[in-house]
Amino acid sequence: MEKDKFLFNSDEEFEFFIGHTQAYVNMQNEISKVVKFAHPEYLIEFGSGSGQTSIRLAKENPRTSIVAVDLREKMTGIGKDKSKKNRIKNVTFVNGDLTKLDNYNLKNCNLVLLAYSFKYIQDPIETKFEFLSNLYKRMQKGAYLVIGDTFIDPKAPKAEIRQKIQDRYYDSSKDAFWNNLNGLTDEDVKYALEAQALNREHTAEQVERGVNRDGVYYVSREWLRESAEKIGFKVVLGERLDSLSDMLFVMVK
Repeated sequence: MEKDKFLFNSDEEFEFFIGHTQAYVNMQNEISKVVKFAHPEYLIEFGSGSGQTSIRLAKENPRTSIVAVDLREKMTGIGKDKSKKNRIKNVTFVNGDLTKLDNYNLKNCNLVLLAYSFKYIQDPIETKFEFLSNLYKRMQKGAYLVIGDTFIDPKAPKAEIRQKIQDRYYDSSKDAFWNNLNGLTDEDVKYALEAQALNREHTAEQVERGVNRDGVYYVSREWLRESAEKIGFKVVLGERLDSLSDMLFVMVK
């Protein structure tokens, strides 16, 4: 995984580019619901960023021990600071690579979560299959794997892939506008429009990275379902969260 290819690399960038978007809010809400249903004693989130989801889950599930793992030391540092500030004691932030599974206690883990981080596992696509296979071998029977992400068929024509990624990312620009509109003066509207333009400019880089598989490596929902079942997972849930390409998969060993 490549640190400099993520969409955001600070808490401020997260809030601006992802945290306020309806897609992310929907994803986090449904993950919260799934974790509540599963009520795990021990949960690992791989690709936790600054800890927005892990901290929310820790608050909602005080009896669940959570380990939040991210490749970026800066982001895990932010998570540590936030959890300390909010006096949350059941989440631990760890700097590490999610593909190095030997470094984590998966034998006693009841639920593994990847929220918008599966697509960052590098090519070739077999690397993702190997990750899932190794995860399956190390997880205890009955444990859940929850993957929420954007799914796009990499075998589709490039023009179609670009359009789908644009629809996904540029949809967030409307959220950037409304999230930054704090009044109806000319200055307020101008600021919101500038925020919208900046969002579009920044996410345009992610569009091209996704099209060219440069740090962002999409797979189709069919590939994930078929690969998971081939490995041995039972797919409990694999449903869309919006009209674009975001889906939430829940699997059990």
